[in-house]
Amino acid sequence: MEAQLVNARTKIYAILGDPISHSMSPVIMNASFRRFGMDCVFLALKCGKKDADCVMKALRCVDLAGYVFTMPMKEAVGEYLDEWKDEALLTGAVNCVLNKDGYLTGYNTDSMGFWTAVREKCDPKRTIRKVFVMGMGGFAKAAAAQAALQGVSEIVVANRLWETVFVKGFEEFVKRLRVCCPQVNVQILDWNVRSWEAALSDADVVVNATSNGLNGKGDLREIFPYEAAAEQAIFFDAIYSPLKTDYLSEAEARGHKIVNGLDLLAHQGTCSFKIWTGMTVSPDVMRRDALEFMKHNERMNGKP
Repeated sequence: MEAQLVNARTKIYAILGDPISHSMSPVIMNASFRRFGMDCVFLALKCGKKDADCVMKALRCVDLAGYVFTMPMKEAVGEYLDEWKDEALLTGAVNCVLNKDGYLTGYNTDSMGFWTAVREKCDPKRTIRKVFVMGMGGFAKAAAAQAALQGVSEIVVANRLWETVFVKGFEEFVKRLRVCCPQVNVQILDWNVRSWEAALSDADVVVNATSNGLNGKGDLREIFPYEAAAEQAIFFDAIYSPLKTDYLSEAEARGHKIVNGLDLLAHQGTCSFKIWTGMTVSPDVMRRDALEFMKHNERMNGKP
């Protein structure tokens, strides 16, 4: 389809954060706008946490139709919103905003996309009862929140960072979780793989929400006790560079179904697109658009 020329009536959407140059969101969103023949454009705007006040006031004034946030903005924009949806309230983080006539509603589509990406790999009749999460950061909370909202009865969190800011933030999150979802039991373990084995034996989903494995760096494959994991466990990694981390490759080699960061990108992208436009895009389509762009970049950089 012929590209829509940007004009004075074009609706503007954006992703905001720092760093931002690596983001695939402009690729998948602009491809979807073109596919539907919509007079819209999606931009990447660099801004940091210190800029939150002036940025959020400006966004409301200039009437951007919608936007998504990446780090470090997700936990810095809440006070500027008129309404928070459930996932955003639970996690304390917003990554998607709908601007409707100046009324700003915040969502956490990372949380929503995590669950739909996992369910895509599941037997529809299968019940997910227990989730094992490595990490205590923003995505760990997003995954745990959605699991609890969907009725999971047990969440086990393995934490490798004991800095006060992480621990305090996660403890506050767990308090909110127990009020909203009293059925869920939350257990926190040290970053000691021996202590993980019993918890992994009946975990339905195993989530890496750390940076261990990003850009091929880290030791998660070497230390993770795969032999302790339940046979039907689904392994999830939020990282999409590389597309398949060593941690996921090993899980797949052992017969487990896997979900990668590109799957997450596609599913959270479809959630955001639906919120903004009311239109439904298949995650497969967004995944394909992202992969085609990646392959194009590799060719441009001289890779076979």
